This record gives sequence, structure tokens and C-alpha cells, in this order.
Amino acid sequence: MMTEDTQEYVKNGLQDVDLDDVKLSLAGINLMLNNGFKESDALFTKYRNYSPLMSAGASFVCFMQALMTFEDDKMSAAMSSLKSTEKLCSNNDGLVSSVKKFFGNSSSRGEIILTREERITRQIIIADCHLYMAMLTFVKQELSSYIKGGWLLRKAWKVYDKVYREINTATRKRRGIPESPSFDRSVEEATEEGSYPEELQGASASEPETPDDVVQFKSTENELSDETLDRLRGAVCFGYGLFQLCVSMMPPNLLKLVNLLGFQGDRDVGLKCLDQSSHSEDMKAPLATLGLLWYHTVVRPFFALDGGAIDAGLQDATDILEENQTKFPSSALFMFYRGRIQRLKCQLEEALTTYNNALEACQDQREIQLICLYEIGWIQLMKLNWEEAMMAFIRLREESRWSLCYYAYLLAVCQGALGQTDTAQEIFKEVPKLSKKRNNQLEQFVVRKAEKFKKKRPERQHMVILAIEILYLWRALPTCNREDLLKMLQECANPVSSNLNGLKLLLQGAIHKTLGNKEPAMQCFEDAMSSSRSANYESHVPPFACYELGTSLVENPDTFARGKKLIHQAKDNYKDYDFDHRLHVRIHAALQQLKSME
Repeated sequence: MMTEDTQEYVKNGLQDVDLDDVKLSLAGINLMLNNGFKESDALFTKYRNYSPLMSAGASFVCFMQALMTFEDDKMSAAMSSLKSTEKLCSNNDGLVSSVKKFFGNSSSRGEIILTREERITRQIIIADCHLYMAMLTFVKQELSSYIKGGWLLRKAWKVYDKVYREINTATRKRRGIPESPSFDRSVEEATEEGSYPEELQGASASEPETPDDVVQFKSTENELSDETLDRLRGAVCFGYGLFQLCVSMMPPNLLKLVNLLGFQGDRDVGLKCLDQSSHSEDMKAPLATLGLLWYHTVVRPFFALDGGAIDAGLQDATDILEENQTKFPSSALFMFYRGRIQRLKCQLEEALTTYNNALEACQDQREIQLICLYEIGWIQLMKLNWEEAMMAFIRLREESRWSLCYYAYLLAVCQGALGQTDTAQEIFKEVPKLSKKRNNQLEQFVVRKAEKFKKKRPERQHMVILAIEILYLWRALPTCNREDLLKMLQECANPVSSNLNGLKLLLQGAIHKTLGNKEPAMQCFEDAMSSSRSANYESHVPPFACYELGTSLVENPDTFARGKKLIHQAKDNYKDYDFDHRLHVRIHAALQQLKSME
């Protein structure tokens, strides 16, 4: 699992050893991605105080574990680790490498004179820490977290912008290029004066904002070698690219806040940055590769960034996997993304095999096991294999610490769809007790649904409708097999209580739309929109139906105008319903597509 170079690094201590932290940090990340999470964590922990790069690597391992599980203890540990790295990079405490290079083995708490490479490296790492902390903060999905996360993003943006410009200028100077390439122009155009609010125009991102007692950066202005320039460019492009992608996908109702803070996201620039970083020698190169796979196989289909084209990013993702096959031949994380590609191609049996292989490959890595187990449960749900799905969700409820009420809800739905309605009712009663995040849209949704069965035993057909609803809201219907979609239509044809009619019509319309039955689909959406006139209707049904009808109508030039009007109506006329942020992102993507068509 370890390379010879990595083994050599690990067996050495800090005493009188001048390690190449660039190679060591990259080796640690590659170790993590080749199923060596424990070894990677041990390596970074051992050398954490050797240099900023090793501290950053240790923090990123914690960050990855938090993102894969969303568990509170992992999130808190990642936050603490990132703050520790930020502090280390802002002063001289514990930085063995820097102290040895400039003061020998004895150090003082005075001002450190860094090389230009070290100064830029520290600035990038501090910006990365702010970006990662912002991403962890946004996961909470609370108004206060969006404000705090926005402030962290602003701090990251200022540093990325300045460092990117510095590296870009140095690169052009060294190579004798009078004008920056088109990639650089696109970045510069996105950040030129005039795109900022008045109070931020001309603002400098020189140094990170730090307390007065923190050592300020002083550095030599020595020339950087081509190799160093390429590595630093890859380093800043990773954070800058992730930043651009994250901002570009924010819900439209948050874009005003984002613009007020002085930056804006450009998805194309973000993807180009990540691609450039993935081909660099920086330790974040393989992480940029994972970022691209995440975007193409998770983000694009989930948020409908390409409209109904669920397979839009599959060729890009496939090319990335093939390019990295020799580097990560048995990586469970790369297997996870291969399974995602197979699932998006509706190759569900092949995807199940891939995920089970990934489970075998990462027996010692709980976080990867949980995300693979989650995919297995979802695929079984898509195939209406209630018992098999139930087995996966039982394990997730027992082994995961993230949103236990969500897994309990999925388990109750599967149990009810099997006809075991008494047991389902008992599990539904547990759901509100397991909820810990009262302001989280997902938990609010499952708690509200579960509370309906406090005193009333659920009916099997109701449970099947709820299962298909989950598949619809998570945009999984387009990746279901035709035969399974036809089974769902048959299930929806069965009679249900009147208060479920609107939801059933929405789901029937979505299934017809996926099957290519346009006319029946649009009629179902029309009828679902009217369901708001009945008592006890589901508040999310009319806006989702309105969006679905609008995106169907714009495909025909004769009905384009009405379709566009309905999409705007879905955006403006409905408020405070389940998963409104999720729908707003899809609406925003649809309206952006319409702009390009007009």
C-alpha cells in the first residue's frame, strides 16, 4: 500500500532530517486515495508540525472524512484541525521546517523571513482553510451559517485572487509571454475592478487578516523555478476552482449576499482551474481529480445543471477514471465514482457489483464504506427491492452518526412497502426523537411526514408513494430502468387517500416524462398544480409541478413562452415549502439554459 519513498519518509523521525515536504505530502494524499486512510492519517499526524504543507495534509484528511459522513463529531474535528493549520501558517509556532531553515535548531519568537515559495504556499493554505471551513459551515443549512460561510469565502477569495495574479504574472514573465492565455483572461475578467461593489473596488488581498500578535509574513522576492511555479499554480487552482464551483451553484436567493461580499462564481473557470490543478505535481492534484469526478457524477445530475440530460458529464468522468487507472488501480473512492457512472447509465446491476467490490477494498475505512452502502440502498430502492434496500438502511442507521432520523424514515418506508405496516408505524414514531437539526430541510421533511403516522397506521400503498417521492426529490427517476419505471406507474395507478392525489399526480407526471410520454406527463403536472386548492395538500407539489411543466413546454417552440413564464412562476410565486433551495438551484440552471437558447 505504501510506496518505497513513503516508507522511507515514515520510518524517519524529525531529528536532523530535511524532508521534501512537497513529495511527502503528495505521497500521503495518494496513500489515502489508495485505501490507506489510516496510514495516511498516521503519516500526516506524525509530521504535522514539520511544515505548513504537512499540517494542511493532516487537516484535509479530516475534512474529507467529514464531507463523506456529515457526522457532527467529524465536522467538529475537521473544523478544529483547519483552524489549527490556519494558526500554524500564520505564525511560527511548531513549524519545524521553517525554523530549521532560517535559524538552525534554535528559534526565537521573532519575525520569520520566508522564501517567496514558502510565503505563497502559506497564503494558499490559509485560503484553502477558509474555503473548507466555509463548505463545512454551509452544510448546516442555517441562515447564520450562510452568513458566516460567506464571510469565510470572502477571506479566501481575497487571497486566491492576489496569489493567482502573482503566479500568473511570474509565469508570463519567465516564459516571455506578453499576453495571458484565454484561461487567464477569463479569470482576470471575472475579477477586474467594476465587478466588485464600490466598497471593495481596488481592495488588496495582500495578507490574510490575522491578529496583531501573529507573526506577519516577510519574504524574499527570489525568482521561482519553472517546477515551483507549476506546483504553486496547481495549488492555487485547486482552491480557486472549488471556490468558483461552490459559488456558482449557490441557491439564487443567496446570490445577492454573494455579490454583496464582492465575488461571483464562474463554473467554466472553476472546471478549468480544477483540470489544471489535477495535472500538477502539487499534493492537491489527485484531490482536484476527485473534485471533477464529484462535479460530473453527483452535482450535474442532482441539480439538473444540464436540464434533462442526466448523462451529460459521463464521458468527462469516464475519461478522468481511465486516465488515473494506473495511479489508483484499486482505490475504493475511484470505484465509488465508477459505480456512479454505471448508475447514471442505468446499469444498476453493474453498479451494485462495483459498490460491493469497493466495500471489500475499504474494510478498514468506515467513511467510504458508508457512502458505498448508501448507494447500494438507493439502487435497491430504485429497483423497488424493498427488503434489500431495508437491509442497507438498517446498517446505515446502526453504523452512521449522520441524520439517524433520515435513515429511520427510509427504513420505515421500506418496511411499510413490504406490508409490515405495524413495524413501520413504530419506526415512524422514532423519527422525531432522532432529529437533532431542527433547521435542516431534510430533517424537517422526514419529521413532518413521520408525525402523520403517530396515531394512524400507514397503508402499504401510501408507503410506496412515499418511496417514489424520495426517488423523485433526489432526482433518481431518470436513472431507473424502464421496467422499474413501469412498475412504479402501476403502483401509482392504485387508489390512495384524497390528500395524496396531488403528490401522486406529480410522481406520475415525472415517471411519464422520464419514459418520454410527454402529453400524459404535462397533463399530470397541470392537474398536480391544481392540487393546492384541496385541503391537506403537500406544499412542495405545486412548485415542483410548475417547474416540471415549464421545463417540458420550453422544449417546443410553440409553447416556449408559456414554459418560460411557468419556470419564473415556480421561482417567484411559491415560498416556504420542502426543499425550496434544491428546486431554486434547478430553476436557476434552467433559466441559464434558456438565456443561451434565446
